[in-house]
Amino acid sequence: MNRILPRRINLPRVIPVVLGPVLALTFGAAHATGTPSGTTVSNTATLNYTVGGVAQASIGSSPTGNTSGAGTATTFVVDKKVNLTVTANDATFVAVSPGATAQVTTFTVTNTGNDPQDFALSSIQEASGTTLFGGTDNFNATSCSQFVESGATAGYQAAQDTATFIGSLASGASSTVYVVCTIPASQVNGDIAVVALLATAKVAGSGGTGALTQTAGANTAGVDTVFADDAGSDDAVRDAAFSARDAYKVTASTLTITKTAAPLCDPFNALVNPKEIPGSIVRYTITVSNAAGAGASAILTTLTDAPSASVTFDANLVTGAGGGAGCSSSAGTPLRAAGFGFQVQSSTGGRALGGVAASGFFTTANDGDGADLNAGTITINFAAALPAGGAYTAGELKAGETATVVYNVTVN
Repeated sequence: MNRILPRRINLPRVIPVVLGPVLALTFGAAHATGTPSGTTVSNTATLNYTVGGVAQASIGSSPTGNTSGAGTATTFVVDKKVNLTVTANDATFVAVSPGATAQVTTFTVTNTGNDPQDFALSSIQEASGTTLFGGTDNFNATSCSQFVESGATAGYQAAQDTATFIGSLASGASSTVYVVCTIPASQVNGDIAVVALLATAKVAGSGGTGALTQTAGANTAGVDTVFADDAGSDDAVRDAAFSARDAYKVTASTLTITKTAAPLCDPFNALVNPKEIPGSIVRYTITVSNAAGAGASAILTTLTDAPSASVTFDANLVTGAGGGAGCSSSAGTPLRAAGFGFQVQSSTGGRALGGVAASGFFTTANDGDGADLNAGTITINFAAALPAGGAYTAGELKAGETATVVYNVTVN
């Protein structure tokens, strides 16, 4: 008897589906900081995957979700970043003289935002007591104006650098700005004025007047505006402005002029305890000194003096020696020679002097030699009396030096 075996049924093998997704994200090229506002940034992510070891069709992304096909790019628009810096170009005080006009401090304004911008410019006089460069503000410069370097000639040129605002400065670009002021004539050596330049971002092409408004609230689909600036020396953080400080320091001469009169001789006492009686000779000594602590040389130009009608000028600058007869402008012994009625001296040994044989003695004639008596008025021209030479310019009186003018008169 044949045995009937049960038939074996081969059921289909169940193979589990294993998804092994591979995500490939494809982006557009990265933009450096400074991408202009309004630029559309667009890209799509692409998903690659397999099923059962078989590669499947890629799926592209979309803003709302996508299950097949290339998808739709995700886009956004770059917003406006308003940012700037201002730096002072001077590493220390700008040296100025009392009464000087068109004195210049120099700054650099840089547009660190991502769009071209106009920049309005103004200057600020800092409060007394403000410190900078190790000094303390104690006065205000006056008549200050702001001018932009034109690029025609380096350095401030009044005829060339006339723009008073920066127009459409490109992103990443810089512009040189000058603050130009007058120094009051009353200021003295060592006085300090601290001044700041304030630059404020404005709408490009607006002539430096178009106000920018920061976008409030949530991000929008359009171009929003963000103020990204730090606080400068005299402005707040994120106010679309920046400022920096510079300073003027008065480096002036400190001049003192002293005129003394002393009896040189009289006809009775000669040189011994002379008195200022009629017939006596009095020596005038005029001393101009520049203090040792002065910040600058003085360039002496002229000195004028008109002796009183009660005296007569001694044309020979006599010594007064020789008894009563010696105390006479006509009979006395001249200090140099007859007709040389002036002497100019310098406290600096070896300095070139004017006059005859560079001796510092000058004639009384109105001959333009540097010391003249004309219509009763004495005029000393220091350019001739203290001529240029060595380390000196004509008429220069350095700190700590003196110049002295000597002449005699007879008491009528």
